[in-house]
Amino acid sequence: MVKLTSLILSLCVVFSPLLANAGESKLEAATFEMPTAEANVNKVLTTDTLSASTKRIVVFVPGFFNSFAPEYFSSDIVSAMQAKGFTVVIAQKLNPVGTIEENGERVLYLFQNLRKLAPNAQLNVVGHSAGGLYALYAINKGARDVKALVTVSTPFNGVEFVENWRENSWLFKTLMDWAHLDGLRQLTTPFTQQFIKSVRVPSALKIIAYGGYQPVNWDITNAANMSAVLSVTDKFITGPSDGVVSYESAVHTTEIPTTEKTLNKVRADRSVVLGLEHWEQVLDYRHFYLLGVRNPKLIRDRQVQFYSNVGNMLLLL
Repeated sequence: MVKLTSLILSLCVVFSPLLANAGESKLEAATFEMPTAEANVNKVLTTDTLSASTKRIVVFVPGFFNSFAPEYFSSDIVSAMQAKGFTVVIAQKLNPVGTIEENGERVLYLFQNLRKLAPNAQLNVVGHSAGGLYALYAINKGARDVKALVTVSTPFNGVEFVENWRENSWLFKTLMDWAHLDGLRQLTTPFTQQFIKSVRVPSALKIIAYGGYQPVNWDITNAANMSAVLSVTDKFITGPSDGVVSYESAVHTTEIPTTEKTLNKVRADRSVVLGLEHWEQVLDYRHFYLLGVRNPKLIRDRQVQFYSNVGNMLLLL
């Protein structure tokens, strides 16, 4: 019964913030979709403000359950990066439950077309959660000119609660198998470690990892504390977490093989901690009113501060 209750609550964890985010996106950043025909390629790509004079691009790559949220990266995050002089592009129409390979190919397609439209631009990537793994796949498959990859709560050492529930809950394992959630299964520790060993990235690529966490407190209406549903998954995670990814997994200083047969060490920046739970790290703060948060502007303020710092860091590279 405990496991059944935990599973039901876990589904609330995954879907409640995303469903609360239903509504038309108002982002003014460039957006790209996977085309279904050649005619659609030109329609999608030529309407955006990218040209040979574009200097610096930041591509935001969403993570798992991405397209369930029409606005995965809030307008405040986009504005914070634009204020630093970056042209912002957001990867769209990824498979919300897709594998690293499938979504990685879609991200690779995006990178290739960005290079055609803005051949002289410096290309930087910010991947949230599994989005960091999608970006790594794309770089491995040919996007060699990415200057920097910034990961935010990317599970370099796996998502512990998924692994625990799969091993110890027959119901959770059955659900994953029945729904063919291969992309979720890939977020276990053994698979992420195997995946990282399999990729090859340029030695010049800068990889900077950030993580976040929040305290668990009885006052679940306070944006400074973890929500009730994520407090459930946090109990199955070792150490501080954002309710989905442990802080240590996010800043796991792994070494990634390079195309030059050396090792590129992920640089974990522990000096900056994102004090938000997993979905608060990216979604528009106003949607959390619907989840009973009484002071959601705190979410906006922490988003702006964090992503502004990321923008400053990218300007120094």
